[in-house]
Amino acid sequence: MIYEERRITLKRRHTDSFVRHFKTETLPAIQSHGGDVLCTLSAAIGDPPEEIMQITAYPDIAAWTGAQEACDTSRLENIEAESVRLLKPIASRPKQTIPGEDMRPFYGHRRFFISPDDLDEFVHCSEEGVWPRIEAQDARILGLWTTLASTSPQEVVLLTGYHGPAHWEETRVWSGRPEGFDPELWERGRKLRERRYDMTIKSWVRLMSRFDI
Repeated sequence: MIYEERRITLKRRHTDSFVRHFKTETLPAIQSHGGDVLCTLSAAIGDPPEEIMQITAYPDIAAWTGAQEACDTSRLENIEAESVRLLKPIASRPKQTIPGEDMRPFYGHRRFFISPDDLDEFVHCSEEGVWPRIEAQDARILGLWTTLASTSPQEVVLLTGYHGPAHWEETRVWSGRPEGFDPELWERGRKLRERRYDMTIKSWVRLMSRFDI
């Protein structure tokens, strides 16, 4: 599988028109080539609401190329600017099939920059420490990816779902261990998070809300 990260800046007051066109024209073209849209997100905190990000899975490069050729240029009437890059999954998420109950209305889009030599350990710390801890708090990891191109530092992209901004805040380690939370799970998550932090050259996050399309 390969994944397309499409960043779109909509024209002002064109959100509803974009959604209508996407449902009737763009989505059928994507699906006809085996594409599966994981999520469409708009900026909630940190960027204008016209800033959209969409993650779409394709079976391979040929399917992705076919979908680009099938998309009608009439979609551009709603768009000020857009950019696309391809990502590859590096962990157990995204799941092969994502159940509806795993989706959340709110997402943290986090970008990490690390040494390429640390990639395997970074994934280990995420899968075995950070993720079990925050999923026990009812967050859901949508996916972890890196760019197809090898770079130094290497960028890693993480999408994690929450019920809202307050839920995101509750899962921060500095909020302290919740009452009744498994102390062993909490401590393992804390230690591996610290190790992941030590490997991170820089990182930032923006909070986004999910379109139901």
